Amino acid sequence: MRRPDRQNGFSIVEVLVALTITVIVLTSLSTMLISSIRTDGASRARTTVNSVVESWLDRYRARQEPLNAVGNVCTATLTTFSCTYPKGHDYAADGWYPHSASAGSMNERFQPYQSVITGTRLQAGTNRALWQINVQVRDEARQQTVEAATYVLQ
Repeated sequence: MRRPDRQNGFSIVEVLVALTITVIVLTSLSTMLISSIRTDGASRARTTVNSVVESWLDRYRARQEPLNAVGNVCTATLTTFSCTYPKGHDYAADGWYPHSASAGSMNERFQPYQSVITGTRLQAGTNRALWQINVQVRDEARQQTVEAATYVLQ
């Protein structure tokens, strides 16, 4: 007795199982990819804000920023100072020569963020003083705040 010939190919059940497995795998891969893209963007933004904080600290270490600044964004006493630069601050118009000399690069670098710089004189000698400088930069768009501190002998 001869067996009836079977047709070569896949049954509808096999095709549906293969499609279901493929959809599950692709869904999980796309979810991981989207998550990775979001994490990468947040990491890049945090790195940029960290860079802005370091730029402020470098300006104080290089003595490009005054420790006794008083004006529309700064207040000072003999032992403390505080400067709050709002987002969009025009560094060319704030009256400080170091800012007007490099206003273009400062505006490009610092304007997208709110910066709060505070300083406390820790110790005073005969001709020098040790200051602790704290910098806080806020990125409103990403809801991130980065803080750092350094010491400056001036």
